[in-house]
Amino acid sequence: MGLSKFNKTFIIIPIILISSIILGIVSYNYFIDTANQIKSLAIDSLQTNAEIEAGSISDILTNSIYNVKHNLDRISTSPSSIEGNLTAIQTLLDLAQISSHNVTDGYYFLNENGTIATYSEIDKGIFPDFKGINLSHRDYFQVPKQNGSFFISTVLDSNDNVPRMYISTPVFEIDPTQRQEIIEAGGFAGVPDSVQNITLSSFKGVVVSAIAAEKLGKFLEDLVHPKFNGDISFLDRNGTIIHTTNQTYLGKNYFGTDFQEYLESVLKDKEKEFNEIINVAFSSQSGVEQFDFENTSTTIAYESVWGPQISNNDFNYRVGTLFITVPNTLAEDVASLVENQTIASFTIIGVIIAISLITAILLLRWNRFLNDAIKQKTRELRETIEKLRKANEELKSHDIMQKEFINVAAHELRTPTQGITGNLELIEMIHLPSLLGDQSKNLSSIKLELQRIVKDDNNIRSFINGLVSIYRNTQRLEKLVDDILDTSRIESNRLKLQKEHFNLNEKIRNVIKDIHGKADLNIAYNNSSGQPNILFEPEEDPIAVFADKVRIFEVISNLLNNAIKFSNGQTITISSKKVLKKEIMTYLSTYNHLHLHHLHHHHHKKEGSIETTENPEDEALMAVVSIRDNGKGIDPDIMSRLFTKFATKSEQGTGLGLFISKSIIEAHGGQIWAQNNYDENKGATFSFSLPMG
Repeated sequence: MGLSKFNKTFIIIPIILISSIILGIVSYNYFIDTANQIKSLAIDSLQTNAEIEAGSISDILTNSIYNVKHNLDRISTSPSSIEGNLTAIQTLLDLAQISSHNVTDGYYFLNENGTIATYSEIDKGIFPDFKGINLSHRDYFQVPKQNGSFFISTVLDSNDNVPRMYISTPVFEIDPTQRQEIIEAGGFAGVPDSVQNITLSSFKGVVVSAIAAEKLGKFLEDLVHPKFNGDISFLDRNGTIIHTTNQTYLGKNYFGTDFQEYLESVLKDKEKEFNEIINVAFSSQSGVEQFDFENTSTTIAYESVWGPQISNNDFNYRVGTLFITVPNTLAEDVASLVENQTIASFTIIGVIIAISLITAILLLRWNRFLNDAIKQKTRELRETIEKLRKANEELKSHDIMQKEFINVAAHELRTPTQGITGNLELIEMIHLPSLLGDQSKNLSSIKLELQRIVKDDNNIRSFINGLVSIYRNTQRLEKLVDDILDTSRIESNRLKLQKEHFNLNEKIRNVIKDIHGKADLNIAYNNSSGQPNILFEPEEDPIAVFADKVRIFEVISNLLNNAIKFSNGQTITISSKKVLKKEIMTYLSTYNHLHLHHLHHHHHKKEGSIETTENPEDEALMAVVSIRDNGKGIDPDIMSRLFTKFATKSEQGTGLGLFISKSIIEAHGGQIWAQNNYDENKGATFSFSLPMG
């Protein structure tokens, strides 16, 4: 039976393997086809966007050239130009420059001899003084003069060595109707000879507009949409580079030796293919081509830019050709996609094979795994039962502690309240019988009773003793209520600290003074046998800390009152010093004055108790205060839970003082600990640490 199942398992595995291989091959072919389709669609989209961008920029540039031509016609046909009124001509040139300043450098008026008579913005000193320079040899002067038509030059080096294009139109002193006929005819070639003769004899000069290659390039760059990921180039009709991303070849001819050598060094054996695309662009109106080089495919869209008077596509009116190039890495991306898909396909096949083998192994070993799992669950169940048993014991212990607290609290509340009641009743009985009666009726009686008290010193002393006893019992009640409220705040994480900088030694002295003051009051009224003997020995002074003054006063007072309670009138010693936080554990284990054995966090080799939150690697200074008494020491029964709630072996007290003190110190980032003394005097020492201020 087992062997049969084993054989069936190993029959299924080859079927799964073959199916996995077929699935991987089909997936691989599918993703290759999909990647090619994505590449084709992406290239179509790029080409369309590039054509749209090229057409849009070409239209804007054409309109700008038409605007320049319109300015030239308006100036050339104005009476001021015909009459040679240079002041008025100057104004017209300035206005024309303002209207086309984003494209043109300036406008010039050349007289009939080809000499610059004036130019735009001459009074601003933007350009060198060109006035009087003879430019009669320039084509932009000769062609309008001889042909009677406007002229668009290719890129020329100007007198200031700046590559510029020029657009010019002639000025004739003829009838406006005849002038319009010449303009519409595109020059003298389309009008009768009689009109040509009249025109040549009335030639007054040429109006010229200059377009700097750099400014035209800036104009074109500004037209490209900020989010369009492509470059723009512009070549004039002779192939001179007006604008390209590489400014080194600005003004150079694309087909010249310099640029072709550069192109060959960059494209290596692909420059011929690239030149063919440029030649096609120069012989066409518009189009788009794809140029692949290494791992990059570049979309090249081109659009020819024409000036006015396109008569039969006359090449002389073709300003140039605009190119938009958009590089992309589709081929590389697609190849990477295919490679990743291949890896993914074979990974899937490998995973399926691995899963098949693992499944077979799991099937063969299933029974053993199942048995181990049952044993593990059984063991976990037993551990859970044990945890529940311990939790139940802790609940019982907590219930006992709660009952003990209720008994202790009831006793602690009963003692001062009985004292208050007893003293009031004694005062009423002995001194003020009318005290608790109707005050409105007994007021005169109370006055007489008070007068009787003050006449007798013994009565006065007895009366005051009763009041002092009431005061001390109310203080006990107040302390008990404060302890219960503090415990509630601690357990609900509502203990708030009001920190400030102060001298810890001064605070210790204030606590000692407060205790002595209360002792003096008790001595005065026969409620105490004498002053407690407290010796304060600071090793350093001052010791500045940043803490809650009231809470630290409470901690010191708690520890000192505990020491007084168990010292049997013997001397209590308080010390203070500064210690590195990382050295506190060493300090506790080697401090000869305290005779301590080495202590570990939550572990004790000798009798002792410590609660700590220190970081041994911390270099911060800590203030350490120790209070040593010579009493009977800490009872071993409560040593392990000394700083927990209700931990006390005294017949007086609730056992909350040390718990509250521990919570306050730890809230400041310090620690508190206690141990019995191991010298001839015995007793105990309580210590705590605080961060320095």
